[in-house]
Formats: sequence, structure tokens, C-alpha cells
Amino acid sequence: MGLLLSVVLALVAALPFLIRPGLPRDTDAELHVFRAAEVSACWQAGVLYPRWAPDFYYGYGYPIFNYYAPLTYILSSLVSTLPWVGIVAGVKTVFVLAFAFGGVGTYLLTRDLLGSEEGVAAAAAFLFAPYILFVDPHARGDLAEHLAVGLFPLALFFMQRLVKRGGRGALFGSAILIAGLVVSHNLIGAIGVIVLVALFLWLTLVERQWGGVRRGLQGFALAAALSSFFWLPMLAELDLVHLSVVGGGHFDFRNHFVALGELLAPPRLIDLGATAPRYRLNLGLSQWLLAAVGVAALFRIETAKRRPILFFALMAVLFVFLMTSPSLLLWEVVSPLEYLQFPWRLLGPAALCLAVLVGAAVTWLPRNRLRSVCLGVLVGLMLLSALPTMFPHTWPAEFGDTSPEGIIHFELEGNAVGTTSTGDFLPRPVRVLLQPEPQILESYAGQALIDKVNRATLSENTTVEVVEHGPTHDRFRTRSSHDFVLRLYTLIFPGWRAYVDGHEVPIEPGRPEGFITLQVPEGEHDVLVRFGDTPVRTAAWWITVLGLLALGISLALAREEPSITQETVGLGRGAAIWVVSVLGVFLLLKAAVVDPNEGWFRLNSAPGEALEAPFQQHAVLGGQIELLGFDLPRQQVRSGKTLEVVLYWRALEPLDANYQSFVHLTYPSAISWGQSDTLNPGGLPTSRWLPDSYIWDTHRLQTRSATPPGEYTLEVGLYTREDGRRLPVLDEEGNVTGETVVLSELVEVRSASRQPRLSELEMSEVLDVTYTQQVTLLGYAVPSLVVETPGFLHLTLFWRAEKDQPDELAVTVAVVDDEGEPIAMASGAPAVGRYPTSSWSEGEIVRDAYAFWLGEDFSLGQFRVWVVVHQWGQPITADGLDDPHLELFVVEVEKWEE
Repeated sequence: MGLLLSVVLALVAALPFLIRPGLPRDTDAELHVFRAAEVSACWQAGVLYPRWAPDFYYGYGYPIFNYYAPLTYILSSLVSTLPWVGIVAGVKTVFVLAFAFGGVGTYLLTRDLLGSEEGVAAAAAFLFAPYILFVDPHARGDLAEHLAVGLFPLALFFMQRLVKRGGRGALFGSAILIAGLVVSHNLIGAIGVIVLVALFLWLTLVERQWGGVRRGLQGFALAAALSSFFWLPMLAELDLVHLSVVGGGHFDFRNHFVALGELLAPPRLIDLGATAPRYRLNLGLSQWLLAAVGVAALFRIETAKRRPILFFALMAVLFVFLMTSPSLLLWEVVSPLEYLQFPWRLLGPAALCLAVLVGAAVTWLPRNRLRSVCLGVLVGLMLLSALPTMFPHTWPAEFGDTSPEGIIHFELEGNAVGTTSTGDFLPRPVRVLLQPEPQILESYAGQALIDKVNRATLSENTTVEVVEHGPTHDRFRTRSSHDFVLRLYTLIFPGWRAYVDGHEVPIEPGRPEGFITLQVPEGEHDVLVRFGDTPVRTAAWWITVLGLLALGISLALAREEPSITQETVGLGRGAAIWVVSVLGVFLLLKAAVVDPNEGWFRLNSAPGEALEAPFQQHAVLGGQIELLGFDLPRQQVRSGKTLEVVLYWRALEPLDANYQSFVHLTYPSAISWGQSDTLNPGGLPTSRWLPDSYIWDTHRLQTRSATPPGEYTLEVGLYTREDGRRLPVLDEEGNVTGETVVLSELVEVRSASRQPRLSELEMSEVLDVTYTQQVTLLGYAVPSLVVETPGFLHLTLFWRAEKDQPDELAVTVAVVDDEGEPIAMASGAPAVGRYPTSSWSEGEIVRDAYAFWLGEDFSLGQFRVWVVVHQWGQPITADGLDDPHLELFVVEVEKWEE
């Protein structure tokens, strides 16, 4: 009964996928549909396990499936083979299955630890946790991660059983589920395996399950062998592709820590007037409150049950710690963690740990007839607290074209090329930003075979006829009066081989695009280019085959052990009735009362407004896009730290161009003390914005190291990526007022809690020049030694105080000609006159920025840039120097040409 109830709970959680046709086109679900469609197309062409996606990247193909976990696409394609089931329905089925796996796994895991009623409560806590219910499947649409998180509880359940009692079922489940976890999502799979290893060590070392050591190791070994077809080539061939998943910018983990207050906060009300929902990355209010009650239960339950619950309590604390900024040092020391990119990904595993603790909270319920009623009330409270996350945005009933031509059209719209946002997994020989080739696009649009031949490079006496085209091969018939180089619009990658009349010939990458090229002799020839396995891929397949044989032998030899949880198998009839009744009443009230009242548990902004924007500010840019307002959760930030700014935009008309957004921290306007740029505001290209909905655009603005304390303004705007052209800001009469919108709220920058290292300052040249033993000019940074007019010459000086409250010093920076006459000059206290040296503390590093406007009439040629320090109005000489005029560099001024 409890198992069936966990399935019912999972179906309630998955209800939007069950009652709505189609899938959204504005989340990662779109990318997963295209990947699944590509796998399905390869199957139909006879390629059973594609490592190469032939139609991605404008039809050039690339090896995404050699590196990205394939299970979701395999399952989706399997479902799509059923009669009257397409690939979109296949993907949707996997979304629903992930809920079912997660609910059943959490129930079974907690049932074995505590009991059936506790298992039902844990399943409800897991399924209705905000990240599981809404963020991962709906707001992000991350099918692969959602499936991995769903498989995670089942893998833990089987490993726990395998170590504690063994048996065929536990061995089979552990091997299959751990392998499935590995091939479902690269990152969560790795985290899941680490937690499984931790559980294994806990069971053996803390719970002293010594008899399960061999069985546990056997389960891990079989899982590693079964999944080796994926992870072994992926790791062995990782250096063969470009990988941009780590480093600065959006994928820097430092930008994605979650404040503890947000983790503990209730869900945000979803605004259905937005194109995509703005949500909180939180644990779930009822989940963590009940989990706290469960932790208190550790002091009253018997030791046998206390120890496993303590494991999940410790793991929950660890996950929360890793998601918050105090764990920064650990992330920096354990460098592989940076591949996780977003610390908040751990919300998925954390949801399971909290769910088990919610199960422990049920042990406080009375052991009488009220227990069933209380269990129903607990489930009802979790459903009620989850209501704000039960209103995902509607999506069109028809998903759209999933054919190869449809995929390429999606890429041409400026969306994720190759279904990744950073061009990951491109082969190393690709040295340039690839552009679509009209010949390939026409070939996909036509009915003939796809023509990958670069015909522009063929001579008049050479003909190449396409004989066959498939996902992993192309065959040509060539005729030429001379030797020639056959160039194909297919990216080179290990596994591609070429044959002329059945004899293998070498292939070379064309520079700089990385396309396949090969020499073909004169005369008439049959040329075959085919993609196959490398030695490491072949070895991986053999290991998987041996793993399957080993699993079969192990199952034949394994003995079933008596159950250790017989007393917890059944769920009381009364408890089941109460939980089902609560579910029924909840769904009835939601459908009949809550859903019709659009102001209940969600927002619904009308076109032209953003109800959830705390600061309303309207501005029109280029007559095409309107700024509706902004959010500034904190108006104070320490120097060198990150400030979150949320902008609310809407399109005034359908847009053809794709614009990027920016936020600059300025004072004055020409000097930036920090900035943030987003490629697609709100995660969606502007060409796909709907005029009747708004976009929320989150920026995590990094203030520059050593920025002086004080108040600064925020300037925002939009520009095109290709040429950097900004959309002008217009007033009510349509007149241009500038290129940026100055937000109405100021930001206070406070002194850094620690001084930056010199390497963090990114100085162009280190000087280390000291004045009167009080301040040191550490060096300077200049973006370029060539400046085009009209334009700005930007320069930043870096100072360090050698004592507390140095004397009042003034700084003059001058651009001088060959005669030493100043052409442009700025003088005063450092930091645009707002942070005098007398306010500095010993050891403090101060950024001192300058911007000189060089107008159209500015003389061209070379100019020197000087720095002079003044004390009491008189220039002073730096220690050890003879001239107070310290020359920094020579700048070349040129005329800007369009």
C-alpha cells in the first residue's frame, strides 16, 4: 500500500506533464528534446549507440554524446518507438518516470530505516520540495539532472540493502541503479556516487556491517563495469574537445552560492505574466522545519535506527554548507568541485536527506488512532506549502519541428548552438567561431542526400557525387584529372576514418575550422568517410560486456537473505485512507477554488507591468524594449564582492535582433567600478521574447578589487554582440537621451574585509614606487596603448597606504605631448576626489580610476602619460627618483574608422 501511495504522490507532483500536451520551448527541456530526437534519428538509420550528433552545429556534427550522459535520450527514444508516441511524448514520459523513481526510492529507503508511515511522509517531502517539484523540471527543464536526482534514492536504497543483507535483488538493483545514475547526468551522477561511497563507509565503519564489505565492493565494481561504455571514453578523451564549463563568468561557482536566508525562505510567488518564472533556490519551508523535528528525534529512537538517520542529518548539513559562501575555501582547495558550476545543484541530494529526516519526525506521532490523522495532516501541510510552486507557466500544445532541419533552424535563431550554451565538446582543431554554411543549409532544406562536400574548393576538372549519407558515414564517387584535396563540412574527431577504394588514407583538419580534409588521387574512385570507435571506446564496450556477464554469474551464485524489515513493510489501512483523503481534498480545492482565483498563491502581471519588481522604473530603449523596473536585494556590497541586480524587461514589438544586457557600477558615468553582461537576458534570446510578457534578467555584478568606499550609481542598457552597438534611450517624445538608464537607487560600496592580492589587481605594469614613506604606487592598468578618437583613454592606478591616515596627498595624471605640455589632465584626491589619502588605513589598497575624453578634434600621434603627486600644493618626488614627473607609458592616438 505504501509503495502504491508513493506512486500516487509522484503522479500528483508530475500532474502538469500529465494533463498538458507538448513541452515548453524556453527551458532546457527544449535542448533535451532535440538531443533525444537526434538519438532517435540515429537509431532509425541503424546507429544503435551514437557518440556523434551528425545534425548539430549547423549540420557539421560534433561528439556531444561521447561526453554527455545518454540515459535520458535512450529512454526517451525507447518510449518514442511505441505506436503513436513521438519524441516529445517520450521526453515527457521520462520527466514523469523521474518523479516516480524519486518517490518510490525515497519511500523504500525510509521504510527500511524507520517504517512505512515514515516512508510515505519522506516521499511526500521529497516530491514536493521546491527544487524537485518545480525548479528542476519546470523552471530549468533539466531532464537529465531531474532523472539523476530521481534515481538517487533508489540507488541508496539498494546499496543499503546490499550491504546489510545481500541477495540477488539487492545486487542487481545496486549494479543497475548506480550505473544508471552515472549515465543519467555527469555531475549529479558523480555526486551520487560520492554519497553512495560515503554511505558504504558509514555502514561498514560506523554501523559495523562488516559482512557487507565484499557485497558492497562487488556492487560498485559491477556498476563501474556496466557504465564504462560511457565514463571511460568520456574521461580518456576529455582533452580532445573544448570545454568551457569552468572558469570565470556565468559558470564560475563563486557567482552561484545561495544565502542561508534564501535556502530557509518560503517559495516565491510565481508571476504568470513573466516569460519565465523567477523563483527561490530554497529547501522548502515545511521540509526543513519538519527535518529539524526529525533531528530532535535522534535523541529518542533506538540506536539501530539512530545511526543511519544521523548519516542523512550530517549529509544535509554538508550540502547546506557547500551551497553557501562560507564553503568558498573548500571549493577552491578541492578543485574538481568547480565542475559542478552551480553549488545550488546540491538542492536535489539535499532534498532527499531532508526527506529522510522528515520521516524521522513522524516517530514523534502518537502510537494510536490519531497517528493516521496526524500523518494525513503532515502530508497536507507539505502540499499546502508547495502550492506556490504548483503553477508552472503554460506552454504551447505543439512543441514544433524536431527534425534535423528543425534543429538547425533552432540554432540559426541564435539559440544554443549544438544544444549547449558555451559551445562545449567542439573538437580541439576548431579554432574559430563556426558560422553556418549556405550549401549545408540548402542541402538540409532539400529532399536530396545531405551534401557535405566543400564544392567551392573543387577545380573545374573535378566532380564529386554524393552516393550515400548517414549519421556516421558519407560515400562519394570522385572523378578528377589530377590529385586533389577533398574538403568536407564535417568536423574532424578521433574515430573518423577515410577510405579510397577500400584502402584507408590519412585525414587532416582544415585550418582553422577543423573540418575533415583528405587527399584523393586522380581518376575515378570510391571514397568513404566513416565514424567508428577508437581503441579506448572499443575497450570500454568490452568491459561493459564483461560486466554484464559478471552480473549474470553473480546473480546465479547469490543467495537470498531473509528480510530485516518485515515489521515495517505494511502501511496501516487507516493511514493510507487519511493520506488519500487529504490528497483528494487538496486536488479538489486546488482545481475548484485556487486555480480560478488568479491572485491566489501566484501573481499575474498585465502587459507592461512587473508586479514583483520592488523598484518601478520605466524607460524605452530604441523604441523596441522597455525597462519596467529592477530589484536590488542588497544596496550595500563590500569591495571585490558580488552584487545582485535583477532587471525587468519587455519587448514592445517582435524583435529580429538579439541584444545583450549590461549593468555597470559607475561614478562618474565614464568610469566603471564593476560590471556584468548577459548574453541572453533572462536566459532567452531577445528574438524570442513575447511582447505580452516580461523577462527578469539577473546580473551578479562583480565589484572591482580595491574599489574605494562610497556611493555609486548603476547604469543599465542593451547592445548587440556583433558590433557592440547600444540601443539608445528615448524620452517620451522619442528623443535620444543617452545610451544607458541610470537606476534610481544608489549602491554603497564598503571597504573590503581583506585586501586583494596583487595578482587579483591585473595590473599592466608593476611599479612599486613609494612617496614620503606613506603611500606606494603599486602599478597601473591600461586597457590598450592604442586609443581611437572619439573615445576614452582609461587608466587605473593602484595605491597602498604604508601607514594609518597618511598626509593629505593629491594626484595629477596628465597626457602630455612631445614638448611636455599637458593635453588632458585630471588632478585632485584619488578616486575622483572622493577618497582622500588621509582616510586610508595601513595596508589598504585603493583603486584610482581615470577616464580622459579624446574628442574628434584631438591631435593624432603619440603622447606620454605622467603621474605627479602633490603635498601641500607642491609636487614631490618618489623615494629614490629624481623627477616628480613619473612617466607611465606612451599611448598612440588614432582616428576611428567605421
